[in-house]
Formats: sequence, C-alpha cells, structure tokens
Amino acid sequence: MILVLSGEGPTDLGACNNAQGRCSDKDFTVGPLALLIKQMLEARTGDELNFSGRCLYVGETALSKKAKELPYRLLPARSKKKQAEMGYFYTNALALGVLASEVAAEAQDDVVAVLFRDCDGTRSAKAELWDVKCRSIEDGFRYSKFSYGVPMLPRPTSEAWLIAAAQPQPYQNCQRLEELPGNEASPNHPKKKLDAIFGHHKSAHGLCDWLEAQPFDADRASAMPSFRAFRERLNEVLDQVAVV
Repeated sequence: MILVLSGEGPTDLGACNNAQGRCSDKDFTVGPLALLIKQMLEARTGDELNFSGRCLYVGETALSKKAKELPYRLLPARSKKKQAEMGYFYTNALALGVLASEVAAEAQDDVVAVLFRDCDGTRSAKAELWDVKCRSIEDGFRYSKFSYGVPMLPRPTSEAWLIAAAQPQPYQNCQRLEELPGNEASPNHPKKKLDAIFGHHKSAHGLCDWLEAQPFDADRASAMPSFRAFRERLNEVLDQVAVV
C-alpha cells in the first residue's frame, strides 16, 4: 500500500525539501500528523511502518497545478450559491484523487490518499461549516472516481488534536477543544493554547519528537468529532485495501 498525502505545511502532514512540491523518501520531511497516521497504521497492523518508498507527499502548489490540468467538466460550477471556499476543498480533493489514481496505476498497488486541511472558522461560524467542507472533500474524491480518499479536517485546526494529548489531563473533555476559535487573532486560538501548554513554541521537528515519546491515543481522542470522523473513514478505507 502507498500513502499519498497532501497538507498545508510542516506542522501538519509535513513538507518537501526538494523545492518541487511533490516528494517522497529523503525529500519528504515528515510532519506530526503524518507521524500520527503512521502510529495509527502500526497500531492496526502490529508492524512497524516505513515511509520510505511507500509515501508520496503533494504540497498545495503542486496540487493546484494538477487541478489546472483537469478537464473543465470536472471542476465545480461557479455560482452565487456555491462559495469559492467550498470549491477550493472540492477541487483539492478532485486533483488529489486523480493523482492518486495515476500513482496506483503506475505502481500497480493500492493507494490511500489523505487530504489535510484545517477547518478554521470563527466560534460564531455556523455549526454546519465543518460538515459542508467535509462534504466538499468527499464530493471531490467521488467525482475523481477514486475510492480510497480520506478527508483529514480538524476542527478548528490540527493543534486542537495535539492539545488533547498535551494538556495536563490528556484527552479529558477533549471534545470541547473543537469549540476553540479558528481565528488566529484570538488569544484562545489552538496554536497559542498549544504553545502555552508546552511553555514555548515547538517546531514541526519538536512536535514529532514529542509524539515519538508520547504516542497519540486514537481511542481516547475519538471523543473529538472531527478526529473520530477521520479515524472512521481511514479505517473504512483500510478495510478495503489488501495490504493493511
């Protein structure tokens, strides 16, 4: 099985260090959420997972370039009723699904694609914001005709998931963390809360070291609805592929 990942930057799924926006092996710097996925897969199989040769990372710019190559008929219609932001999530998933299908055909192997995007949004945003964005990603994967796509959409940001494990009483009442504001100007933004818990700002490398020392507890973290949705969809997809 091959993982195809697309995130927003080093502190979530990771980043390319080859300046090409698409990378694997030594050119891929693993981020904390990629490590979290690795831990979840290892817990499922009981075997150590090696990313070398089994993981392809695609940055936002490379994914945007791929989207521009797609047939016009696949792209979302622009109208007053369809917000451009929702088209962004749809188009990202569509492009990643098409790319993942190409990787699967070339490698003659099963491919699981994970699209990470922060939900963001303010506390006052409508409750269905996360649902609409997640459905947009699901629609994009579906229209790409790729069956093994997984939305990874933390609410409001990935730091909320990490706070669940890092807080003084790990995972206690962690579902409340999803109510933190996604507006970075807020003093209660998850990034600032996570820094306060550690007493300093941890780099992506520092977060990975921390997760290596304190593996993520997916069972307890599943009290958070956005994490639970990701975990359930990932397991659903893994149930369908032959290797895992």
